[in-house]
Amino acid sequence: MEENEDISPLSANQGRQIIPPKPNKGIQIVGINLVILAAYTLIFKFIDGGIILDAMLLFFHVLISLIMAAAQKSWMWFLAAILVLVIGFSTCVTLLPYNLH
Repeated sequence: MEENEDISPLSANQGRQIIPPKPNKGIQIVGINLVILAAYTLIFKFIDGGIILDAMLLFFHVLISLIMAAAQKSWMWFLAAILVLVIGFSTCVTLLPYNLH
């Protein structure tokens, strides 16, 4: 027993490695898709007939995001597709000119 007395147990902090947090690439995917959506929506807002082009591009944006979700088996691409669809559709509806007369 005297042999083991010289060995002192490590304190709680000495035995652990500090691992720096990794940036979450999933959130970056969603963020980049939303920035792209905002960019082409703003561009097409100032063009005659831009609402039609915006809707078409929105459709292809969602379609490509869904394909990427299936190809990479990533839920973040699926989340990006759903967010782009919901935000893009609601933006298109609010930009439609209403003639209620």
